[in-house]
Amino acid sequence: MEIPIVNLEGYMLGEVNIPPEKRQKLCSGLKTAFTEVGFVYLENTGITQQEVDEVMTISKEFFDLPEQMKLPFSRSSYIKSPNHGWVSLEREKLNPSGAGDLKEAFNTSLLCPDIKWPCEDVPGFRDKQVSFFMHCKELSLRILRLMGLSLGLDADVFVSAHKQIGTDENGSTLRTLYYPPVDSEHVKEGQLRCGEHSDYGSITLVFQSPEGGLQVLSRSGQYISAPFIPGTVLLNIADLMQRWTSDVFTSAIHRVLLPPPGDSSTRQSLAYFVQPDDEALITCCDGSNKYPPVKSGDYLMERFRESYGR
Repeated sequence: MEIPIVNLEGYMLGEVNIPPEKRQKLCSGLKTAFTEVGFVYLENTGITQQEVDEVMTISKEFFDLPEQMKLPFSRSSYIKSPNHGWVSLEREKLNPSGAGDLKEAFNTSLLCPDIKWPCEDVPGFRDKQVSFFMHCKELSLRILRLMGLSLGLDADVFVSAHKQIGTDENGSTLRTLYYPPVDSEHVKEGQLRCGEHSDYGSITLVFQSPEGGLQVLSRSGQYISAPFIPGTVLLNIADLMQRWTSDVFTSAIHRVLLPPPGDSSTRQSLAYFVQPDDEALITCCDGSNKYPPVKSGDYLMERFRESYGR
């Protein structure tokens, strides 16, 4: 089994009108991918490889700073958001039963200029992150519309629960991730660059550097590679969307493996985690009671407690 590729030509960022037959083809392709795999590659999105590279480059400048210069921007130091800021190596355990992940992250979930950003040490850092955040937001809302239509529902059934993205009333987050070289002699038992997990919210956009390691658990129980494909974004279903659709769309487990012994390469990725508004009540859109109603913000905080400790 392979992760399918869907071409968004005609529906990319900046394009307004799409012929009905093209829209139907996109809906069909997305529905097949999300019901059978939970992941899809999107090409011709309107987000360029140059923009992705620029965000990765300026993010790497931040990660290369000494730790004492990154500490003031730690994730726990922002009053308006529990998730904004820097996450140090091994601080997060996406598989709560495993060892800490061998990665660093900078999370952008607040866009307001009156919070601290590492702009003095990394000029242009905030502007690049915020601009990319907004492009990912626009692309995500477009995909959410197609997802609603693919199920025979109103185009805004999912979009209407994402009105507060970019404010402190919504947990959507751009994570720029850095995987440093791994010293295989000091790796803990079972430790990975990113532990086995499923994402928390609606959908996730993932932009990778060429270094491999990302794997997705297939419906048959086998891990398959999700390699870097130039010019594409990898999009996956997250847990609240699976609940929302009563398991029609599936949220797949995924992980990032360690590099082979002796491989000292680094890895980067950008992940845009789309979360419904904190007060949005997620109920099964088919009217069933397969999952009990849950508030998006409450669900997100519970998952954070699992990953970062209570």
